[in-house]
Formats: sequence, structure tokens, C-alpha cells
Amino acid sequence: MSGGTAGDVPRQRVAAAPAVAAGLVLLIVFAAGCSEHPAGGEAQPPASRVAGAPGPPDRVALIRDQHLPNVELTTQEGRKVRFYDDLVKGKVVAINFMFATCRKACPAATQNLAEVQDALGERMGRDVTLLSISLDPERDTPEVLRGYAQAHGAKPGWYFLTGKRDDIELLRRKLGAYELDPILDADKTQHAGIVILGNEPRGRWKAIAALSKPVRIRQAIERTILPVTQWPTGEAVVNEAPYEESEASKRLVEPADLSRLPLRD
Repeated sequence: MSGGTAGDVPRQRVAAAPAVAAGLVLLIVFAAGCSEHPAGGEAQPPASRVAGAPGPPDRVALIRDQHLPNVELTTQEGRKVRFYDDLVKGKVVAINFMFATCRKACPAATQNLAEVQDALGERMGRDVTLLSISLDPERDTPEVLRGYAQAHGAKPGWYFLTGKRDDIELLRRKLGAYELDPILDADKTQHAGIVILGNEPRGRWKAIAALSKPVRIRQAIERTILPVTQWPTGEAVVNEAPYEESEASKRLVEPADLSRLPLRD
């Protein structure tokens, strides 16, 4: 998956980058074939067409079929929806997993998304949809999630979702938001603290740490919306939220003793 986490995010268990990186396989790269023009002749059809072989796979369809299960969920307003058909198809989405009684990173992550929501302005709900999916569906009823959404100032276009545990577990795994260590993965308090960003009609998916600065999350969302040729770049992006220099970052890095590293075949 392209994209990454902001450098200003503190290291903590909920933003489990290695495990997430192993699971986030949504962005699939396909090599397109090309044909050559014979000297003095016209372009010939690709060999695959001549032989009747199938062409390269449709990336958008492949991601949909393998990573976007159309499970039924329930919004904070009690409305039944289908994950793909109603929430993702044809949209740009920002997806995170949370639960209302979380006392670790969830409140800070939700507050970050609330600030992102405000920064997006009129694009919120029109160009971007936020999806916060509960990892504690038995407790997080629509009523509980409605109160949680109201407490964080959620506006139209931001859905807090619950459903059947098996369906949510399927979603979590298909989206790559899981730990490789099964013991950690079974502990919802250690869940991956990421925001999964997707432009479904373009097949463009990436992720960023939920505890990144809100401006960084907003910038990542904007890059998900826009074609690559229109991405803001350079000093304007960096200066919008300069990276802070800490005392630790100023210290010299001591060279490692490579002789102490174990040999591998």
C-alpha cells in the first residue's frame, strides 16, 4: 500500500506499522503489456488478443472482490447499509476502527478525524466519506455510537458503524487492519491505529497513522482525491505544518557494530 505515516507520530502499540504493512495489500500494481510496430507495417494486435487469452486484470474489480466485502452494517442512526454498495462504491473514503469505551488512542484518533472533518469543509460528505467501524459491536449499539458521534461533533458524511462481529472481523482482515501476532490481534485495545484511505473508482488505496497531525491526514486525503499530476508538493505542503525538531532528533546516531549481527543464509 502506498502512502505512509507521518514522521511526527509517537511510537505506540496502536499504530502497529509492521503488522499493518503486512496486511495492507489493497494497492495492487499490474504491468501492462505493449506491442511494437513491425518495420514498414501497421500495429499488430497484442499476442494475448490473437490467442484469445485474457488481458490484464481490472485492478478496481480485483480490489473490490478481494478486499471490500459487501457485509451489512448499521449506522449510528440505525439505518441498515451494505459496506460496498452503500458506503464505498464510487466514493473516496477514510476508514478507521475504534470502539466507544476505548481509553487509549481512540479518543485522540477520533478527535484528529473531527479536526480533519472541519478542515475539509464543504468537501466533507460530498468528496470524502468518513467510516468509523466499531470493534466492540455488542456494546456499541447505534444509540451508543450516536452519542459518541455527537460528543465528537460528527457531521453529515461521517458514519459510525456497528454490525455482526464476524462481519466486522472479515472487514478488518480484508482491509489489512490486523496484527500478525494472534495474541495481540485478539486484544482490541491493541488494534492497529490507522486510517485507511481509498479512492474506490480509481483503485487507489493507502494508509496513514490515525495519530498523525490532522493536517497530515487531510493532506493524505486530498492526495487520494486528486490525480497525481495535481498533488500539492514542495514547500507549500511542508510549511503548512512544519516538522518539529526534538532534542532526540539532534543527537548523533552511533554507527552499529555490524559484526554483532547474526548471519543469515
